[in-house]
Amino acid sequence: MYKPYLDDCYKGVRKKNIVSERLIEERNSYFCKEQGKMPIFPKEPCVINAWSDFQLESDRLNRNGESIRFHNAIVTDNSQLKLAIGGTPTNWKSSLLLTWGLLHISLIFIMFFFPILSWLLGNLELSFFVLKISLLLWGASKILNYLTKEYIVSNIKFITIFNRSSGDIEIPQKDSKSYSKLKYDEFNAHYRVVHNPNSGFPFRGFTLLHYKEDMLFDYTGPTHIYDVFCELELIENFMDTTKPLADIPQFEYYREFDKTTAEFDKANGRPKYFWYRVERDFVKKMNKEALKLHKEFDSDKQLDNLMSGKPIKKLTPPEIFKFPWKYADNIKPESEIKFGKTLWQKFTSFLMIDL
Repeated sequence: MYKPYLDDCYKGVRKKNIVSERLIEERNSYFCKEQGKMPIFPKEPCVINAWSDFQLESDRLNRNGESIRFHNAIVTDNSQLKLAIGGTPTNWKSSLLLTWGLLHISLIFIMFFFPILSWLLGNLELSFFVLKISLLLWGASKILNYLTKEYIVSNIKFITIFNRSSGDIEIPQKDSKSYSKLKYDEFNAHYRVVHNPNSGFPFRGFTLLHYKEDMLFDYTGPTHIYDVFCELELIENFMDTTKPLADIPQFEYYREFDKTTAEFDKANGRPKYFWYRVERDFVKKMNKEALKLHKEFDSDKQLDNLMSGKPIKKLTPPEIFKFPWKYADNIKPESEIKFGKTLWQKFTSFLMIDL
């Protein structure tokens, strides 16, 4: 019964979407059954530019060297183009690491702000007590991180990896010791929304759900459907080897290692390592252009269209998203590329734990 579904969805007819109740009913996971009933994002791109709201942060990570360090931690061979993205925890170990990270951030907040508040309210005794306890717990967390970091990196699989070279999604198994590898084209992107239980505020996203197996990748966070489309199409672009990678800070590391992209860059005279060399003001300019597209997209109306199965408005991004280097001034020479953290970034990195 799966063959017609496969033939329609994954043998070249990428624009056709099918929701099969028979497929949904045969799933073992209740979550997968219910998620499988949600609307499916169109296979064809609508936003196209892939400039997600993460690109300003990607540029910062590029400049301080963190992105290259992270890439080197997940790949040993640059011929394997792997994009690692954190989604909903897939096992108890990844849930535990997420909880640890959130608690550590909470400790930092308490350590800096609660003593000041207590002092302002005139309770010096409480201020010193809170500072002492939070410092002790923060130090214990840092020491534990130092002692377990190598083990976590080497033994715990908790981040989903999109492999452009093989066409696979590598999803951590429940034991967190290995990955389940399934073809990206065998996944549909279903709409997903999570509401804040107190305010009812919606956080939107998508679930990449395998057409047959109970395997998935969850992404939830934005409030506007435009940002969800950007993130989804960013992944689709990364996995589509027939097209060059989108020209965004997040993909700069991969460009020289991908044949399709390297040929495109050479043919169009793109400066090598462009996003490592351009002024940060230009990145902010690109972000402003993306915000203009956001307004043009009309997220509320397009969300209604998605939910009712109507066509989604297709944007035509300006040329600056395809050839950004043509619009940039002050591109410094390759010899002047430097990766490093500012004093403030070094301080904040010292406060945090590295998972």
